[in-house]
Amino acid sequence: MTATNIGIFTLLCALLIVLCLLMLVWPLLRGRSAAGDIRRSRYALHATILEELDDDLRNGRLSQDDFAAAKQEAEARLVAEVGRADASSAQQKTLPANKIALILAIVLPLTAAGLYFKIGTPAALNPSTHQSPNVGPAEVDSMVKKLEARMALEPNDTAGWLMLARSYRAQARYTEAAQAYEKSWPLLEKDPGELARFAGVLAIENNGFTGRPTELLVKSLDLNASEPDALMLAGSAAVERGDYASAIRWWNKLLALLDPGSEDEVWLQGEIRTLQDRQASSPAAAAHP
Repeated sequence: MTATNIGIFTLLCALLIVLCLLMLVWPLLRGRSAAGDIRRSRYALHATILEELDDDLRNGRLSQDDFAAAKQEAEARLVAEVGRADASSAQQKTLPANKIALILAIVLPLTAAGLYFKIGTPAALNPSTHQSPNVGPAEVDSMVKKLEARMALEPNDTAGWLMLARSYRAQARYTEAAQAYEKSWPLLEKDPGELARFAGVLAIENNGFTGRPTELLVKSLDLNASEPDALMLAGSAAVERGDYASAIRWWNKLLALLDPGSEDEVWLQGEIRTLQDRQASSPAAAAHP
């Protein structure tokens, strides 16, 4: 997490706390009963805590067991605090609204911060401790096997087949990737990027772009004339045919999409110069439209 991201995260947290405080304190300052307002504030605080717990669970910062325990504790605290508010109301013991507002203004930020430092991941805010997940080949193989088992039980899940195709492609398992791409066709046929990547897998599997790979590239570029993977592979297919003029044209279109000065731009410029040299030394080379 960069310093900029840390600043944005901190600002958003502060804004959310201020917003919660305004929602809770404003009714108190307008003179509503202390017990009723305490009940509403506790429910609001409870909802905030549950949202934070859900977010930590989704992002892997909490295990399912820790999530369940924290949620149970929050619910027990809510029941106890609302019960005390009701008892106070029944005995007609009230606090001045301004005192309740002051208490909430202090307690809510401290509670939110305390919960974060207790069950959150404060170290993630430190760029020096932020590391990428340690996922090696063994972990990847395990995840792929789990996905394969799920697809055996849910063979009509096209999104699952597409995910599996991407996994196979990343593992250079091109035959299996091609089969998985075929099974995900209903999702694939409208996605220019995935169509291009499917074409690349087939080109590797078939040792060339002739036939289906070229058809997929044409379909991809019909959907999006600026699809980077399709432009790259269209140029490669043209080189395979000896059509350097078309290859240069496709790659120049791709070049316009790359970040100036990036490694990709420098590399592609070198490839284009190489083709231009070949073209200059082979003036009889046919240029396909």
